[in-house]
Amino acid sequence: MIFLFLFLPVLIALLWLFSLRPYCRKNGKGYTPGANIGATFWIDWQEAGEIAKQKGDEGMLMLCRVVLGLQIAWALVFVIMVSVGF
Repeated sequence: MIFLFLFLPVLIALLWLFSLRPYCRKNGKGYTPGANIGATFWIDWQEAGEIAKQKGDEGMLMLCRVVLGLQIAWALVFVIMVSVGF
Protein backbone atom coordinates (compact mmCIF):
# COMPACT_ATOMS: atom_id res chain seq x y z
CA MET A 1 0.00 0.00 0.00
CA ILE A 2 2.80 2.40 0.87
CA PHE A 3 4.48 1.45 -2.42
CA LEU A 4 1.38 2.55 -4.35
CA PHE A 5 1.12 5.73 -2.30
CA LEU A 6 4.66 6.67 -3.34
CA PHE A 7 4.75 5.14 -6.84
CA LEU A 8 1.53 6.52 -8.34
CA PRO A 9 2.47 10.23 -8.04
CA VAL A 10 5.84 9.51 -9.65
CA LEU A 11 4.16 7.63 -12.50
CA ILE A 12 1.63 10.45 -13.00
CA ALA A 13 4.41 13.06 -13.03
CA LEU A 14 6.42 11.08 -15.58
CA LEU A 15 3.40 10.72 -17.85
CA TRP A 16 2.81 14.44 -17.57
CA LEU A 17 6.42 15.44 -18.24
CA PHE A 18 7.05 13.05 -21.12
CA SER A 19 3.62 12.80 -22.77
CA LEU A 20 1.03 15.41 -21.85
CA ARG A 21 3.34 18.44 -21.59
CA PRO A 22 5.15 17.86 -24.91
CA TYR A 23 1.84 17.16 -26.66
CA CYS A 24 0.41 20.48 -25.45
CA ARG A 25 3.55 22.44 -26.30
CA LYS A 26 3.71 20.85 -29.76
CA ASN A 27 0.16 22.06 -30.39
CA GLY A 28 0.80 25.58 -29.08
CA LYS A 29 -1.04 25.17 -25.77
CA GLY A 30 0.00 24.71 -22.17
CA TYR A 31 1.64 28.08 -21.58
CA THR A 32 0.94 28.87 -17.90
CA PRO A 33 3.39 31.47 -16.58
CA GLY A 34 3.43 31.93 -12.83
CA ALA A 35 1.40 28.80 -12.11
CA ASN A 36 2.49 26.13 -9.66
CA ILE A 37 3.13 22.55 -10.79
CA GLY A 38 -0.34 21.36 -9.81
CA ALA A 39 -2.10 24.03 -11.85
CA THR A 40 0.22 23.48 -14.81
CA PHE A 41 -0.39 19.72 -14.69
CA TRP A 42 -4.16 20.21 -14.51
CA ILE A 43 -4.21 22.70 -17.40
CA ASP A 44 -1.97 20.50 -19.58
CA TRP A 45 -4.14 17.46 -18.85
CA GLN A 46 -7.34 19.32 -19.75
CA GLU A 47 -5.88 20.90 -22.89
CA ALA A 48 -4.37 17.62 -24.08
CA GLY A 49 -7.81 16.05 -23.86
CA GLU A 50 -9.41 18.92 -25.77
CA ILE A 51 -6.74 18.90 -28.48
CA ALA A 52 -7.02 15.12 -28.82
CA LYS A 53 -10.81 15.36 -29.21
CA GLN A 54 -10.45 18.00 -31.91
CA LYS A 55 -7.82 16.00 -33.78
CA GLY A 56 -9.43 12.61 -33.21
CA ASP A 57 -6.27 11.33 -31.50
CA GLU A 58 -7.52 8.21 -29.73
CA GLY A 59 -4.09 7.43 -28.24
CA MET A 60 -3.87 10.71 -26.37
CA LEU A 61 -7.49 10.45 -25.26
CA MET A 62 -6.69 7.04 -23.78
CA LEU A 63 -3.61 8.45 -22.04
CA CYS A 64 -5.73 11.25 -20.52
CA ARG A 65 -8.17 8.63 -19.24
CA VAL A 66 -5.29 6.58 -17.81
CA VAL A 67 -3.96 9.65 -15.99
CA LEU A 68 -7.44 10.28 -14.57
CA GLY A 69 -7.65 6.65 -13.46
CA LEU A 70 -4.26 6.88 -11.77
CA GLN A 71 -5.33 10.04 -9.94
CA ILE A 72 -8.47 8.30 -8.70
CA ALA A 73 -6.45 5.23 -7.67
CA TRP A 74 -4.04 7.41 -5.70
CA ALA A 75 -6.93 9.15 -3.94
CA LEU A 76 -8.40 5.76 -3.00
CA VAL A 77 -5.06 4.55 -1.67
CA PHE A 78 -4.78 7.75 0.35
CA VAL A 79 -8.25 7.33 1.86
CA ILE A 80 -7.57 3.69 2.68
CA MET A 81 -4.24 4.53 4.32
CA VAL A 82 -5.79 7.30 6.41
CA SER A 83 -8.69 5.09 7.49
CA VAL A 84 -6.39 2.21 8.43
CA GLY A 85 -4.01 4.51 10.27
CA PHE A 86 -0.74 4.30 8.38
